Amino acid sequence: MTQRREAGRREDLIEAATAIVRDSGFGAASVKAVTARAGMSAGLLYSYADGLDDLLAEVFRRCAGAEMAAVDQAIAAVDASDATGRLLALIETFATRALRGGRLAWALLVEPVGRAIDEERLAYRRGYADIATEIVTQGVRDGEFAVQDARISAAGIVGAIGEALAGPLAPVTTDDDDPDAIVAAITGLCLRAVGARSASDRASGPTSDDVSEEGS
Repeated sequence: MTQRREAGRREDLIEAATAIVRDSGFGAASVKAVTARAGMSAGLLYSYADGLDDLLAEVFRRCAGAEMAAVDQAIAAVDASDATGRLLALIETFATRALRGGRLAWALLVEPVGRAIDEERLAYRRGYADIATEIVTQGVRDGEFAVQDARISAAGIVGAIGEALAGPLAPVTTDDDDPDAIVAAITGLCLRAVGARSASDRASGPTSDDVSEEGS
């Protein structure tokens, strides 16, 4: 009974911290703010968590894990033999969900954070880079992408997506860009980086050069 009660109180704290981060970012999730939202005294936080950093790291893992799961699901829905389609699924799902995520996406991707959360952020970036590495390796092997170091290209793609989203996600941004245009621009950048055909080129079918090569 005591263990269940403690787990329930910890869950209350995590849910309270998540709500604050979703609304205002990690910087607003102080001990006082989190415990007040959870309906308990500030001192009780240390009874159910190893400090605020422990709690916020768990918030990051859960929220970032949900985003990675959505990306994994989108990639899995694409024909496994289609490296370009799988890369598109990664880029478009990541960027679209981030742009719809508002303050939470900014907190996960861009907000200056402490060491504990920054370490979690780096771990998830490596996770995305690993997924992209596998896709780029496949694309190079199958002739869809130019010959390249898949690991370096994948890290560059993940970094480019995050950097390109930093401005649009900023809470104080004055830009009023079309989210679809942002996603399209990021997609085009990443496809060019690996030497793949653009989505519009793929939709229009073989190019005249492709036809000429087939007829020769």
